[in-house]
Amino acid sequence: MIDEPSKKIKEEIYKLYTQIYDSSFDKQKKKNLLTSIAGWEPWSWRVVGITVDAVGRILENNGHARVKSELVRDHFFQGRSKTYENMLVNKLDFENYWKEFWENDRTILMTKDEHNKINADRFVGLWDFKEDKIFEIDWRDGYFISNKVAGFHFTYKREGQFIVYNFKDKVIQKLDNSKSRTDSIVYYYIKKNKNG
Repeated sequence: MIDEPSKKIKEEIYKLYTQIYDSSFDKQKKKNLLTSIAGWEPWSWRVVGITVDAVGRILENNGHARVKSELVRDHFFQGRSKTYENMLVNKLDFENYWKEFWENDRTILMTKDEHNKINADRFVGLWDFKEDKIFEIDWRDGYFISNKVAGFHFTYKREGQFIVYNFKDKVIQKLDNSKSRTDSIVYYYIKKNKNG
């Protein structure tokens, strides 16, 4: 079980934020430093959901960790750059800093293809009914936590089996006829409705 950072850690992170804010560094360097002070912790970039397509990819691979290279954590709710921009407009007090950070550090695990197209797909309304595309995950259970240097944790025994066990009967594989690929069959996934 993963917990939120302690009050002491939150205060230490906030202190670093104020020092970065007050520094003479340029904006990009400040953003990079803000990424570093709260990164690579079990609770940072916490995964609160997984897309139906990501579940499908994991199921195609029977939960094997080789699928990890096809997945990314996406700051779906608000991009990191926007979050750090907000933090650098005015110096935030502790409560507002932590609210801005914590609310927007949440991520959704998705396929690289979804991640690469998300802005365009949002623009045309493909994410308007996100509850049809995302399964919720309780981040406190510790799945897909940050690695110590980069990326996220994914093993067959832990994350792979968790997805297979909990979601194998909740998605349907559909042939994607919109793709004109002759080298392989392309599928996409949809959530099963509650009636089956």
